[in-house]
Amino acid sequence: MSMKSWGTELLPLATAATVLGALATGCQKEPPAEPAPTPTPLPEEGIPLRQLAIATASPAPSADKGRPMLIPRPKEVQFREGGVFKLGPETPLVVLGALTPQEQRAVTALQAAMTARFGQPLKLSATALPNAIQLGGPRHPDTPQRPEGYLLRVLPDGVTLSASDARGLFWGVQTLLQLFVDKTELAAASVRDWPTLPLRAVHLFHGNRALPFHQKLIERIFAPLKLNALFLEVEQVRWDADPGVAPPWAGTPAQLREEIAFARERNLTVYPLLQSLGHMGWLLGQGTNSRFAEDPATPYALCLNDPAAVRYVERFVAEADALFQAPAFHVGLDEVSLKGRFPYRSRPTAAPELFLKGVKHWRDFFAARGKPIYVWADMALHAPEVKPAFGTAPSASQAAAIRAGIPRDVVIADWQYGEHADFPSLRQLKGAGFQKLVAASWYRPKNIQTLSRAAAQVGAQGLIQTTWCGYESSEDVLKTEEKRQFTAMVLAAEYFWNGGGPAPGELPFSPEAVFDQRWSA
Repeated sequence: MSMKSWGTELLPLATAATVLGALATGCQKEPPAEPAPTPTPLPEEGIPLRQLAIATASPAPSADKGRPMLIPRPKEVQFREGGVFKLGPETPLVVLGALTPQEQRAVTALQAAMTARFGQPLKLSATALPNAIQLGGPRHPDTPQRPEGYLLRVLPDGVTLSASDARGLFWGVQTLLQLFVDKTELAAASVRDWPTLPLRAVHLFHGNRALPFHQKLIERIFAPLKLNALFLEVEQVRWDADPGVAPPWAGTPAQLREEIAFARERNLTVYPLLQSLGHMGWLLGQGTNSRFAEDPATPYALCLNDPAAVRYVERFVAEADALFQAPAFHVGLDEVSLKGRFPYRSRPTAAPELFLKGVKHWRDFFAARGKPIYVWADMALHAPEVKPAFGTAPSASQAAAIRAGIPRDVVIADWQYGEHADFPSLRQLKGAGFQKLVAASWYRPKNIQTLSRAAAQVGAQGLIQTTWCGYESSEDVLKTEEKRQFTAMVLAAEYFWNGGGPAPGELPFSPEAVFDQRWSA
């Protein structure tokens, strides 16, 4: 869903903040009961654990000495009462065996944290040593045999980290960094962990002030809390395809390249999102481009039956694809009939047929490039059929026709922003044969919790945490009430990793406090 539905298209941040909904309630900070002294698997609704909000160069607060909080909550954790591993700049970092470039990211992250803490990196060794932190080597038999899984063991005489893959190794390092109870001590613990949902993504816009803001988000929030993907919405970029249509505050391809490289080094896959059918005011509303619109009087949707119009948009899409080099491309396609006449120039083609023409065009365009597309799901859903969830198809018959016509290799993303106990839309899409299914949440705490649970229950690939607070992305947003959309990313990290969990007020941490502590670190 785009902000155009909320009447905030191209509005200043302060105006957009006023238009968007009421401030979400904060989470309670009451700690849960003491965890059991033995490893405990995390059930569907989760087991509250005392967890540490952040690991920085100075000790972070924790509920109990030796019992730091871990976010997101691990599947299995056991703390060793009173035990710590003491370390300092002389502590060896043992790396056994040759690492792939992806595995090396874990070493780089650990050494960067140690340099921040001690003023220098740990001493590297390729052979096993006592009182060391050891990464790599033969996989421990208890290592989870699941994607992104890891086994971290912190004992008074050493630390070992074993993982199922490169991403798991990186996440294990992030957990290790949360185990600091003071500057030179790690809590002794055994953590066996893996994510419930494979895709744990955040959606952001861009702009010429976005890069430093996004780098902070990636470095301080996304990577430490094990979010693994970023969707960048990039209509307002000064693309070489036609730089004259970009607004004055547009970002540049060079800034995008820098952000993509920065995110990849921190274990995030970066995907482009570029609206390619509806919500096209960014392009069709500029200069004489209304001639490419389905309804020139309302330049909102692209005319797919105009070859020149399609070729024009393809230039932007192809340029973005070449820059991102991502494994998939999000073409938008939400709320296509929201404004103007659809169809108009393409009559007598019916609306579902015209929409499907767009889906199939972009599906084929990217199939030739060896990758799938993401498409928003709302045009395939009729709201009364999926209550209390939402959809924008005007009738059940049109929704059914669109569901039937979308190729099943398309990744369909169901954005649902209500705080509901159930989301029948996900079941309807799954029942229609969409195996490549993701959900998309917004800032409301219960929405993130219950949609994560529903996504896990239907076997969805994961979730995207969206932001809708102005098209220009900058740190200024944190001075407005829309900061709530960013503190909500802490909840997203928790619930996406575990496929739901306790109600927000029952978690042993405040997402606002966690965000603030990490942001100021």
